Amino acid sequence: MMRTGLALILLLTVSGCARWVPAQLGTVPPGTDVRLRLSEDGAEQLEEMTGAGTTEVTGELLQWEPEVLVSTALGPSAMRLDPGLRQRLVLDPDNVVAIDVREVDRTRTGLLVGGVVAVAGSAIAWALVNIIRGSEGAPTSPTTDVPQEPFVRLRFP
Repeated sequence: MMRTGLALILLLTVSGCARWVPAQLGTVPPGTDVRLRLSEDGAEQLEEMTGAGTTEVTGELLQWEPEVLVSTALGPSAMRLDPGLRQRLVLDPDNVVAIDVREVDRTRTGLLVGGVVAVAGSAIAWALVNIIRGSEGAPTSPTTDVPQEPFVRLRFP
């Protein structure tokens, strides 16, 4: 039971609710979460600016023309201190090879919601079964050797 629960939690965590979908260059509106794939020249330009030798940049697209302006989170160590700490990167549009946008995946979202409902339902059913089993062994009639006081006393004149 414990292994099944852990496997389900791992599956739900990994599944997520969004995925990256390719889009056409220049058609994505500003304010959209994007992942830019850069050419070798773009990766060198990015390494000069940030020190990170990567060919991908993930962040919010601020503008496309005349330069690509992206607001991105700083490295993982800075995100632990302040997740709102962001850096604006200015890139040459010719160095952007591809662009992906984040889109809600209905299948993954349905699996996530269904899994949460299944886990919560199992926990509620388990709790109810244990409450019912626990009350079966409890005495139903009060003991007779202890004097009983009424819970509420009513006096009539």
